[in-house]
Amino acid sequence: MKKTLVILLSTILIFGCSNGKNQEENTQTANNTQSKAPMSKAEKIITEMVDEIGGKNALKDLFDVEYTYIYESPEGHRDVSKERYIFDGELSWAEYLERSDKMMPNYQGTIIQSYNGDSTVTTVDGKEVDTPEINKRSDFLRKTNFYWFVMNFKLLDPGVNLKYNGVRLYDGINYEMVEVNFDEQTGDVQDKYLLYINPNTKLIDQFLFTVKDYGLEQPFMMRVKYEEIEGVKLTTYREYALSNWDGDIVQDQWTKEWSKDISFNNGFTVDNFRLK
Repeated sequence: MKKTLVILLSTILIFGCSNGKNQEENTQTANNTQSKAPMSKAEKIITEMVDEIGGKNALKDLFDVEYTYIYESPEGHRDVSKERYIFDGELSWAEYLERSDKMMPNYQGTIIQSYNGDSTVTTVDGKEVDTPEINKRSDFLRKTNFYWFVMNFKLLDPGVNLKYNGVRLYDGINYEMVEVNFDEQTGDVQDKYLLYINPNTKLIDQFLFTVKDYGLEQPFMMRVKYEEIEGVKLTTYREYALSNWDGDIVQDQWTKEWSKDISFNNGFTVDNFRLK
């Protein structure tokens, strides 16, 4: 009788613990399900766009990139740089092959800028240049040039806030409009973007953006063209002009920039981005 009672109590205890564990796991699963909010319309549109260009991790899977970048201002100023990025850590490096009189006009020699994930360093013929104006400009260019290259792949990152802004007719297309804002801890400044997503191609054809780092709250209109390289769709041509939030061009003077000779998986390391 005692033996039977012991077995019965042990069985109850085992099943009781097992049921408790199962109930805890079921509760945890239910909580996880409840905590995962349904995808908003803006998130759905951006997710479809990211899938169309190759997927959220497409660039990280390619590890790094090298390409030639050409910049032309409306006044005819032209800069040409060899750009190198490591996607994981957002490292950014450039050597200027050709530069206008606006790019560090008081310095002669080969300019190299590098952001190593922590700080930006500028050198001329291997000697560091350390002035507030040069530091700010170099840091801005390293981070901005990197962001224009990768932006579409980062719109689902933490700290990026998406809001659906309805439909806007432009050039015969009813564009899905998505507003983009950033949490305070995301990036050096929190610019605002308004994306025009083509419902037929799922791609961003153009977008409005601010440049708050230089105090520019009035938006620019950026128009882009794509090229597919190694399975990813990149905006290899961009042009922008001063606009308003309705998308009207208020100053018909366009800055143009494009990328060529793009190659991925070059084997760059963090050491390649340290100039001191």
